[in-house]
Amino acid sequence: MNRPNWFVALPMPAAAAPAWLAVAATAPVPLRRFLPADLHLTLAFLGPCDGSAALAAWRALADQVHRPIPIRAGGWRALGPVMAPSAYGLTLAEGQAELSRLLGDWGARALAAAGCRPERRAPLPHLTLLRPPRRQAAALRQPMAAWMAAAPLPAEPALLSQLALYTWADDRRQRLFRIIRSRCLASPPPPEPPTWAE
Repeated sequence: MNRPNWFVALPMPAAAAPAWLAVAATAPVPLRRFLPADLHLTLAFLGPCDGSAALAAWRALADQVHRPIPIRAGGWRALGPVMAPSAYGLTLAEGQAELSRLLGDWGARALAAAGCRPERRAPLPHLTLLRPPRRQAAALRQPMAAWMAAAPLPAEPALLSQLALYTWADDRRQRLFRIIRSRCLASPPPPEPPTWAE
C-alpha cells in the first residue's frame, strides 16, 4: 500500500452532505462517488508526510479561529490534469472569497509547519464529489464535460463550522478518509496533555 496522504480540511456537515452528493447521481459511470462522511473542503494538502509532521501542521493552527462559513454551490469543475482530470467537484458561489483567504493564510501556515513546499497555485475553494478510474480519466473527459454543462447544482446551502486533520481510512473500500483530530472552527482546541518526556 502507498504511504497515506494527510490534509487539513473543513468537513461538510453530516446534515448537508447527502443533498450535495445527490446532484452527482446522474454522472456517467464508472466514477467513484464520495460518501457523506468523506465530503470536505481542503485547506492544506500535506501529502504523504510523517504523522508527526501532520500533527505539527495541525498545531500550527491551534491559535487560529474563524466564524463558521456559509457556502453555496457555484458550478461544476474538472480538477487536475486538463486532458485527464483526476476529479470533479463543485466550486462556490457563496463563501468563495472568504475561503480563498483562509486557504492562503491557514493553508500556508500548515504547509510550512509540516515542512511541505508552499502552494504555488492560486487558492481554489471546492468540494470534490467524483473521481474517475485512473486508466479511464482521459476517456471520460468529454462525457463529463457534456454532463457538467447541464448537471444540477445543490440548492441547499451549508455551514462549515469544523476544522479537521485527515488521513486515509484503514479500509479504503469502505470509505476514503478518517479524521485524526477535529475542533470547532470558532474556538481553539483544549490544551493537549503533556507527555512523560515533558
